[in-house]
Amino acid sequence: MTDTKENIMGTLPIGKLLMKMSVPVILSMLVSTLYGVIDSIFVSRLGDNTLTAMSLATPISSLIACITVGFSAGMNAELSKKLGEGDIDGANKAAGNGILVNWIVAGIFLIFGLFFVPMFYRLQTDNATIQRIGTDYTSIICIFSFGVANQVMFERMLVATGRSLGSMFSLLTGTIVNLILDPILIFGYLGAPEMGMKGAAIATVVAQFSAAAVAFGFNLKANKEIHFHPGMLIPKAATMKQIWNVGFPAAIQQSISPTMIFGMNQILLGFTEAAPAVYVIYVRLQSIVLIPIWGLKNTVVSIISYNYGAGKRERILKTIRICLIATVAITICGLLIFQLIPDTLLALFNAQGEVLKIGRVALRIVSFVFPFSGLTLILGAFFQALGNSRKTLLTSVVQLVIMLTSAIILSKVGTVNTVWFAFVITEVLVTMLAVILMKAVNSKTISHIPSNIVKTDLAAEM
Repeated sequence: MTDTKENIMGTLPIGKLLMKMSVPVILSMLVSTLYGVIDSIFVSRLGDNTLTAMSLATPISSLIACITVGFSAGMNAELSKKLGEGDIDGANKAAGNGILVNWIVAGIFLIFGLFFVPMFYRLQTDNATIQRIGTDYTSIICIFSFGVANQVMFERMLVATGRSLGSMFSLLTGTIVNLILDPILIFGYLGAPEMGMKGAAIATVVAQFSAAAVAFGFNLKANKEIHFHPGMLIPKAATMKQIWNVGFPAAIQQSISPTMIFGMNQILLGFTEAAPAVYVIYVRLQSIVLIPIWGLKNTVVSIISYNYGAGKRERILKTIRICLIATVAITICGLLIFQLIPDTLLALFNAQGEVLKIGRVALRIVSFVFPFSGLTLILGAFFQALGNSRKTLLTSVVQLVIMLTSAIILSKVGTVNTVWFAFVITEVLVTMLAVILMKAVNSKTISHIPSNIVKTDLAAEM
């Protein structure tokens, strides 16, 4: 194997490799996350109803991203593993079949956007204004979901082959386009019609298609491991099975979050329509805090999968140890920020009155979950990379059940402020489960990889 990328993935010191690969990914995800944050900040200027409508739309928009990211992770793991084994043809099959899977996903959401969005809103609220503006926004996001499906897949190809910088430029393009179009289309600047929430949706999908085009261009120009041609889209049973084995549990695991958002919105609506507005603010801010962890998660799937395919146990162990230390440090910093300046964070979203009052308490309570959430995320990446994605799925399902059960119970015995403690209860228990499962993976998988350099076990490396 003489490919430069292969040498880097298999020989560069892990600390340097993580920095080289994860920093562009983290910057890319920061840029990507600004999609939602920017939309929420602009939409908040339209009133509490629009922010609540966006909160109710979040499960669908997040579900699109989560499912496409999940199957992209399946493609990523298979592509990286094949490259580690020196199987270039297999890597190309993984890339092409991954594209095909995400196109199928986008087609399903196209149908949902055309026929089922109004019913989705009627199930959640009787407020006609929220129904109308929410339907306008969500229909556009679903119908044009091919943009984000292509964007995610092409960016993951760049990450999987060690070219994270291209992914960063792709997302930077999308965010700049979104930032420019949002105020123009929402408020009707520069002669454009004032379209409100519909304008925010149009800005988002145009930005996604722009980012996808840039990512595809980087793959064509710089990605020498993947050769794009129509034949790569032909389904291959073995390849599809491997993408499915990793991608489907990952997609389901990713989908737990929007499902939980939907459930929590229904519980919070039982108190006041301001509570879902607070929740969407928290979701946007939390996503920024956890961006470095998501960046590490996306990076280590490629690194560990590659070295697993190459049989390099010591590099797997060192990657795990460094990621766990970084995760704890980053999330504690986020916790401190939320504790010290909640009002400043809420002011970004024009929070006033009841939203400000509820939000101040909510941010301080829920921020205690950050260290636990970070650990669960990074352990999930280890499971995926080592072919144990079902363990990630198990932790996510348990998380959903505990969260909604505890939130329902707390809503019956307390106030809206009491409900926020469900987040803390859930993440502590789920993290404990993830640690137990990781010890099992160490015993059954990692410890059986031959190593002439490191004579230790995972517990010692931690």
